[in-house]
Amino acid sequence: MKNLTLEAFKWIHEEWKSTGLSIRDYCHNIGFEESKFYYWRKKLTEAMLPQVNGFVPVDMFHRNGKPGMSATGTSKEPTDHVPSEVVYPNGVILRIRSELSQETLRSLILLCR
Repeated sequence: MKNLTLEAFKWIHEEWKSTGLSIRDYCHNIGFEESKFYYWRKKLTEAMLPQVNGFVPVDMFHRNGKPGMSATGTSKEPTDHVPSEVVYPNGVILRIRSELSQETLRSLILLCR
């Protein structure tokens, strides 16, 4: 598959996910090099991440016994419990659906260092 595009790989990636096979088995079955699959998966993950230049400051707050955070400079703190996400540089996304202590949240954020 010469001249593969990111759009073409998206289709391959979706097909792989629907099979339930390991990457190794899927690549073997379709005659695709496993190393190229990982290369393109990384490119796909990077393309899906928000493009942020530099550090995004976050204000941590504690209201009614619940931790929260908002981007610095936002005019309103969230009032409803909204699931949070921590996106690590390797593309792993940690979705937090329950309430955490500030210390636990801090530890999860520091894992990306």
